[in-house]
Amino acid sequence: MADAAISVQGVYKKFRRGEQFDSVRDLVAARLLRRRSAAALRRAEFWALRDVSFDVRPGESLGIIGPNGAGKSTMLKILAGIMRPDRGRSRVQGPVSPLIELGAGFHGDLTGRENIYLNASILGMSRRTVVRRFDEIVEFAGIGDFLDTPVKRYSSGMYARLGFSIAAHAEPRTLLVDEVLSVGDRVFRSRCMDRMRAFLKQGVAVVFVSHDLGAVTKFCDRTLVLTKGSPLSCGSTAEAVQQYYAACAEPTELEDSKSAAGAVVSDIQLVGAGGEPVSSVQPGERVRFQFRVAFDTDLPRPSYGLSLIRVADHLTLYETSSTRLGVGAPAVRRGDSQLVQYDFQMNVPPGEYAIGLHVRDRDGLTYAASEVFALLVLVEGRSAASGIVHIDPNVDITAQSAQPPAKGPLSTVECRGDI
Repeated sequence: MADAAISVQGVYKKFRRGEQFDSVRDLVAARLLRRRSAAALRRAEFWALRDVSFDVRPGESLGIIGPNGAGKSTMLKILAGIMRPDRGRSRVQGPVSPLIELGAGFHGDLTGRENIYLNASILGMSRRTVVRRFDEIVEFAGIGDFLDTPVKRYSSGMYARLGFSIAAHAEPRTLLVDEVLSVGDRVFRSRCMDRMRAFLKQGVAVVFVSHDLGAVTKFCDRTLVLTKGSPLSCGSTAEAVQQYYAACAEPTELEDSKSAAGAVVSDIQLVGAGGEPVSSVQPGERVRFQFRVAFDTDLPRPSYGLSLIRVADHLTLYETSSTRLGVGAPAVRRGDSQLVQYDFQMNVPPGEYAIGLHVRDRDGLTYAASEVFALLVLVEGRSAASGIVHIDPNVDITAQSAQPPAKGPLSTVECRGDI
């Protein structure tokens, strides 16, 4: 694309497992060998990136998501010029602000003031520009009281705030962000996102790498999904999230249950109000979780379980079963199948959740099939509260008079007679 701020065409990058060099001679020899065999893998080498291509226009935000080890950070380092691809081409309009490792150029014994000048120069800012924007950098970072304290005394949050503030004031044409917003409190993360949105309005191209799918969904125009170094898809963020969940799925007990436990679970879906499968919903939205069970054994009293787990800390928020709910399922014989459907509301705040299931005989202790992470779902939207449940409250506030309420006449009892 001629007007692209970032253009990546057929990029490959390979690494060698356990690569170490004892001398400069070994390092030079290894690099010469790599040049001679750039198109092939040698022993113990692997592709960290394979045939990756995408463009990002000025003022556009591209997300990059994928499982751990997918090549996301490697791609960003190539865009930042820290690494060079073995094959393919990467072109990025500068100046570039790489928010890959905040404060990577900081010197622990230098003060915050001194590190502002040092880190800004590494990012290509002139001293005149730093002087002009110095007060803005300090104010955004919120370190005024510790400006002349060595940064080795800073907390991780202060360190991150200062690093982001310097990079955010470098007036980039391209911004590269890699999981740096995971450090710091909610207020700081919100300010960072607002700053990045302001960059987009100024025509800055942004590449955003994160495991926070909620942030990616709200911020990115398009999203690239990487898995094992290869592009899985690049398009709408909603579709990318579905691809991400599929890429994260690993073989589980369900896939082996036919031979091991007597039941095979298939056609696992979360269906929205419109009757279509969904991978993301709003807090409080009504959904249907359904799956089909084929039996390879007799089960006189089948029972089907449901659980909801918060992915961030594996906290079980809810767990029940058809038996507990008083719903009896017909007995099954070998070769039978049943469709199970749970209708419920996702009364949880924004975040990532796992829906689990189990199949067992109601009176037995063994499970025919069990999967805690049968399906992953993203609950998205802005949360006006905190906690682990979404109770969707309504509030009504009525103005009251500043004067105390008038009191009615006191009833009196008249006593007559001698005292």
